Amino acid sequence: MGRGADTDRSVFALRCQMSRITLIENPADERVKAIFEDVRTQMGGIPYLFRAYANSPPLLEHFWEQYRNLMFIGRLSRPLKEAIALMVSADNHCDYGISLHSHALESLGVPAKEILRIRTDPDHAHFPPKEHVLLEVARHANIAPHDHGERLITEARKTEATDAEILEALAVSGMIAGTNRTADMLGLQAMI
Repeated sequence: MGRGADTDRSVFALRCQMSRITLIENPADERVKAIFEDVRTQMGGIPYLFRAYANSPPLLEHFWEQYRNLMFIGRLSRPLKEAIALMVSADNHCDYGISLHSHALESLGVPAKEILRIRTDPDHAHFPPKEHVLLEVARHANIAPHDHGERLITEARKTEATDAEILEALAVSGMIAGTNRTADMLGLQAMI
């Protein structure tokens, strides 16, 4: 084991101490091991929130199924879903979510300037019209769900967004808002 691995463990140990709940690094439960392997394959690592949920294998299993189905399967592109997740995390001031979804966008090849634009000025993010209005629908569902709903849904339909696509954007927004609250409540640190 080289110096890099020791440093990674030290950082993980420090992050675990800062968290308000135990983060599972080496699970004993076979179900958790299998889910961790699936998460690692899909996401390139195990985010801290998944390590927290590993304290309850049934909750981890449910969370991963929902997360996988919303973020990796469906009609909307993965970059759009990650952009929704980053925008919602930024609107909610969730450093953990901002870090996680910025990294995901980076791994998908989105340039750093565009990631910053999505985070700080999503109205000027570079997306095709339909994806742009779905981003706006998702944002308003998070910050002002009672305002402009009818207008935004109508705009989305004008770009030929289907009801399934509108619902998917709303579902991603809602799930990420929930993970933001959980991460903040647990004191999860931003991932580096």
